[in-house]
Amino acid sequence: MRSILFPKATQLKLVDSEYNNHFFWLFLLVTSLSIFLFDLHTPLGVAAGTPYALIVFASLGFKNNRSTYIATVIGISFIVLGFFLSPGIVAPMEVILTNRILGLMIITITAYMVLKIKKVNHELFTLMTKTYIDPLTNCKNNRAFQEEVKTEINRSNRYKRNLSLAIFDIAHCNSANNKEEFTYGLNNHSIKLISYEIRKSIRSSDQLYRVDENRFVVLYAETDINKAKDASDALCEKVSRMNQPDIQHGFTVSVGITMLDDGDNLHRLYKRAEEALSVAKENGVNQVATFPETMNTGKSHIPAILCRPRSG
Repeated sequence: MRSILFPKATQLKLVDSEYNNHFFWLFLLVTSLSIFLFDLHTPLGVAAGTPYALIVFASLGFKNNRSTYIATVIGISFIVLGFFLSPGIVAPMEVILTNRILGLMIITITAYMVLKIKKVNHELFTLMTKTYIDPLTNCKNNRAFQEEVKTEINRSNRYKRNLSLAIFDIAHCNSANNKEEFTYGLNNHSIKLISYEIRKSIRSSDQLYRVDENRFVVLYAETDINKAKDASDALCEKVSRMNQPDIQHGFTVSVGITMLDDGDNLHRLYKRAEEALSVAKENGVNQVATFPETMNTGKSHIPAILCRPRSG
């Protein structure tokens, strides 16, 4: 369910137009004036309600409510002006008034619906963000990891693609009194800096998750264990260089990597990565290890979309 709703909520994220979106305001002005001029030749107001309502509905594509309010005010104003400025009376007054009132009602109801849709969309997107995004780092959280990795495992198995997983474990290093102690009391600023460095260094096809207070997971799509190790080595070096030599309270990073094997599920894959992480910690600080050290990487190099069977 989340895999359906969250992408949809992201896609429905409305465009933030503000007043610098000249195209919308030009469209609003030109279209409204055109409808108004046409309406002057239809005193019954038949052309008034629906076209203006469509303009109000078009404001749904913009994030702020101001665009909806302005489109509504312009539509209502032009309907009222059309009633007074239309030349001649070609129908009973009660018929003309009824049509104009109906036009006003159509615009008002449309505006109400558009504002409600915007509100619901905003609440849905906010809810999904709070549920699956870590508020400190803006990375996906452990809940998103648990759900999305299962999908990636199924996709990799189906299309015979490589999939590697790396655990980045960050430890706080206190070197006071010439004695190094490693704990997990990193401050929020350091966590944010580390997550930013990792996120900007990985490919757009890779995924970054914060699965614990000081632990990140990188999912390397279509990458074997050797290439994942090369990428993680470079990342480990970048993160370790973030420590300044004159700072007593720095941090270290240990990385454990594994690759999806036949018959793997999330539990087995993650457990092997943790075993690799234990090896990395035993080897010293700022180390990267794989488990097992070698794996069969001879999988398909054909893009997954080309591996799909033809229907019929």
